[in-house]
Amino acid sequence: MTQMEQAALRARNTLVVLFTVFCVLDIVLVILARDLWAIPRICLNIMVMVFVLRGRKWAKWLLIVLFGLSAFALVALLLVLGSELSTVLVVGSWLLAALSLLIPIYLVTNSNLNRYFAQQRQLRQRSANDSEP
Repeated sequence: MTQMEQAALRARNTLVVLFTVFCVLDIVLVILARDLWAIPRICLNIMVMVFVLRGRKWAKWLLIVLFGLSAFALVALLLVLGSELSTVLVVGSWLLAALSLLIPIYLVTNSNLNRYFAQQRQLRQRSANDSEP
């Protein structure tokens, strides 16, 4: 494995860690807030994340939009209702908003991660070409 491939895998692993931290924090906050309406949103984020890791461009941009909306909603919620929420929910929501901004920035700016996505698309293309009669 070349150094470029190793760097691409390290970037992918970093993204997986960021996704995992985001999801775990989101789930904990949903449980603490008893906000059952957020469960479909969490499931949607996880499904889109899977497609992002497979190198789908549409999923990458959809996830960026979803995280942007999430960050906006969290900050608006904190500004409006921050004084009525528990300290744990406030701190957790600020952390979640920060991750909602950090992950899209990482997705767009990391060249090794973009190399990994390109490799995934090439693998998918090769397997599609191999399966044709």
